[in-house]
Amino acid sequence: MELSRHQVYWGFAIIATVAVAIISTIFSLTHGIYDVFPFLYFLPIIIFVYFYPKQGVIFSVCLSTVYLLLVYYFSSFNPTLVAVSTAWFVIFITIGVVTSSFAGGLRDEERKYRGIFENSQAGILTFDLSTLRISDINLKCARMLKYTRESLIGRDLSQILLDTPDRDQFLRRVRELRQTGDTDLLFHTQDGLVRQFLVSASLTPNNMVITSAIDITERKMAERVIQKARDDLEVRVRERTDELMKANDELKAEIQERKRFENAIQLANRKLNTLSSITRHDILNQITAIVMYLSLTLETVSDPVVIENLHKIEKIAELIQRQIQFTRDYQDIGAGAPQWQDISRVIAEAVADVDLGGVRIETHVDGLGVYADFLLGKVFYNLVENSIRHGGHTTVIRFSYHETGSGITIVCEDDGVGVPEIAKDRIFKREYYRNTGYGLFLAEEILSITGITIRESGEEGKGARFEILVPRGAFQFSEKSETPEVKS
Repeated sequence: MELSRHQVYWGFAIIATVAVAIISTIFSLTHGIYDVFPFLYFLPIIIFVYFYPKQGVIFSVCLSTVYLLLVYYFSSFNPTLVAVSTAWFVIFITIGVVTSSFAGGLRDEERKYRGIFENSQAGILTFDLSTLRISDINLKCARMLKYTRESLIGRDLSQILLDTPDRDQFLRRVRELRQTGDTDLLFHTQDGLVRQFLVSASLTPNNMVITSAIDITERKMAERVIQKARDDLEVRVRERTDELMKANDELKAEIQERKRFENAIQLANRKLNTLSSITRHDILNQITAIVMYLSLTLETVSDPVVIENLHKIEKIAELIQRQIQFTRDYQDIGAGAPQWQDISRVIAEAVADVDLGGVRIETHVDGLGVYADFLLGKVFYNLVENSIRHGGHTTVIRFSYHETGSGITIVCEDDGVGVPEIAKDRIFKREYYRNTGYGLFLAEEILSITGITIRESGEEGKGARFEILVPRGAFQFSEKSETPEVKS
């Protein structure tokens, strides 16, 4: 309805300006005024072209023709007026063509950005930084807050955003820096609930703030549950460690007692690892049972609220399952002493466990040995597996190395889609994973045992490039290898 009324208003404006231009032309020509009235044709042409760019040229030609005929008729074919009016005729059509092309481009851009705004999987809203009033909000964001779009547009930001120190800091950073990264903020929903959103924003030149928001309430709840469990475990481990240290101090007096105690500790550690494995296995079995019963329950209920809650429980169960599986891989890091390992052989063994699916592996690391944790193979396994899984159209994965001033750099690069710039630092964090679990986080942890670091330096769209930086003293070359060219 609003769009229709808007079109009627501007349609009336076009008709009115055309009428004014024609009437002014007739009046001016019949009263001997020949200089001013042509300028009146600019306004209807520009207005029409803005709203109807595809028909702008035709309209300009028609209106210009009317102008030309009026001049010819009322000037009795005065040679001077005919020449001038013909020039204006060309000018009007030129303006129509140029403005039509420009307006068409603007409309295309407007449609493109409106499509991004409406179809984004994240909630997006804009607000005036001066008045803090909501200017626009997409349907995704309105639904997350359980409002309609119309009920929020024009309202004060405080209706949905809690007045907290985090909110004040967020607005201050937007004013000072003109943009801000991921910030946790609390939002009101229409039914009175408080939800936690991950928000990022940027400030436009007209003082409008464009904000994207992702609901992370469930994720934060799961993290708090896991953190509490981790804290409780750390407390129990600390208490047990204190007990063991006290017992150790008491047994220092006699060598025989100390040896017996050390043997007892080794046995206890083995039992703890065994108990941990058994407990983890039992927990995973119970979680599997929970997921199975959830699936059975979902088939028997029809209440949408109950179904939604069951899906949330299922997601939390899957998250706990991944966390427990992560402890299985993580507990082995550093369990054994580091050792010298031939990189070419390690890569070959790691690749043997990966379904390459036609991807070619090239290795140029013959003769290179690295001092690293015995789980080094998992690093290369995860790099190859990530390239195949996330590379999109990966056809080749290449391993090479070059020496630098501070050590040596082992390079793993592919010809896939690459890693987005915004994700380069986050892919190595425990909190960041997509389908592959904690692979790159574990890779970084394994390498750090002997002071080795890893980073991603590829260019998005041209392939991923991981650089493993090995410090001096942690690498060596066999006699058959050649010293690589030094690159800085």
